[in-house]
Amino acid sequence: MFRKILIAVDESSCSERAGRVGLAFAKKLNAQVVVTHVMKAPPTYWGLAAPSDTMKRHAQEILEPWALLGQQMQLDLRTEPMHDDDIAEGIVYLANRSHCDLIVMGTHGREGLGRMLLGSVAERVSRLAKMPVMLVRGDGQVEPSTGLFERILAPVDGSEAGRPALEMADQLAVQLGAELQILHVVPPLPAPVVGPYGSNMTAFNWEDTLRAMEEQGEAIVENAHKLAKAPRVKTALLKAQTRREADVIVDFARDSRADLIVMGTHGRTGLERLLLGSVAEGVAHHAPVPLLLVRPVPAASDEKQAEAEAAQA
Repeated sequence: MFRKILIAVDESSCSERAGRVGLAFAKKLNAQVVVTHVMKAPPTYWGLAAPSDTMKRHAQEILEPWALLGQQMQLDLRTEPMHDDDIAEGIVYLANRSHCDLIVMGTHGREGLGRMLLGSVAERVSRLAKMPVMLVRGDGQVEPSTGLFERILAPVDGSEAGRPALEMADQLAVQLGAELQILHVVPPLPAPVVGPYGSNMTAFNWEDTLRAMEEQGEAIVENAHKLAKAPRVKTALLKAQTRREADVIVDFARDSRADLIVMGTHGRTGLERLLLGSVAEGVAHHAPVPLLLVRPVPAASDEKQAEAEAAQA
């Protein structure tokens, strides 16, 4: 599972919470931890500027409490300040260089609480990182000092892109002795358009389509249940009706007292869309508990195309 976890911190309360959740998660998994703070010095005319001594001291001041907390929790933890003109790229670079298999960070930090995920460092990291990313909101409901992780919610859509997320949720449930909650949300259908004299002008049979989608949803949940190896599994099928799928997932997580959501960064929304605009982003905006985002395994053809594009760049 996760053997080495990178936790990115700054001075925000959201980052404080994310760091404590990350440490609790590492403790549960007996994983090594790297805690980093990325310094961003303004570039000079000749290129990237080196951080000043003041910036370096400030970074050390930010990281020292985490080193102490790691000792208190008896974790294998080291701190490493980073310098990069792009904070998200610095975080991902360090994760790759340190062979980390998970990044943990808050959904917002120095750029302000109001911005949430969209356009933030967290979104950039979620786009760039090949390894899973755990996003933690500053006002979530999970107690960060314990990070219970007793009920893991896995929203499923039946796509191959979403299967790695289900497998990871199941593996975590087995390793942590947690309950696995499998949820499928039947997406909303556009309301039937009523024409003159009460005729239905919708281009498809609304009721038959909805019934077929519900039957497909039941099959998706059943198949996911068959794949699960967790000792305790609960399943649920909900209809979004007029609501967004993300809102249904968030409310279910709150009502079912889940304390971790594991889902793919994209599924039916299409591989090319990645995180932005997807159901995953909607959940990240409002999730009351940590959200673990899992990228799909790229096909061999996709890897070759990426290599070719990198060679041409």
